Amino acid sequence: MTVRYPWNAFPAVWIHANESAVKQHPTYLAAKSGDPDSAYLLVDALLNPVTVGQLALAFGEQKPILVSAHAVEGAGVNAIPEALADMLAQQLGWPTDSGIIQTNIVAHTGADGFSRLARQAAFDGEVSAGNCYWGQSS
Repeated sequence: MTVRYPWNAFPAVWIHANESAVKQHPTYLAAKSGDPDSAYLLVDALLNPVTVGQLALAFGEQKPILVSAHAVEGAGVNAIPEALADMLAQQLGWPTDSGIIQTNIVAHTGADGFSRLARQAAFDGEVSAGNCYWGQSS
């Protein structure tokens, strides 16, 4: 069973780059379609050092396991979440887990905030009880 934060205790959300910057990056389509080299170029270009610092301050002592909760897209398996998890892990010294996968299609590409909340992703994979996990998606 997945335990989520209640809305009144939901942690802040930190954004590395706005959506238009991500989608206009020359490697975006290839990264979204599953090319890991393109995903690493995209994340390297848009990873915000201020945001990385905020994450370190907020969760540094916990050293959460970063989950690259990837999903099958229309053109392939999105490589951006794994690249983001790997690069954050390198910079923050946190562990990663790529074994948790999204099991449903939520069609978030181009969706607004309400649609993203209304159509939430479901996941499957092994988790270790008592560990702190932190997931990211694109």
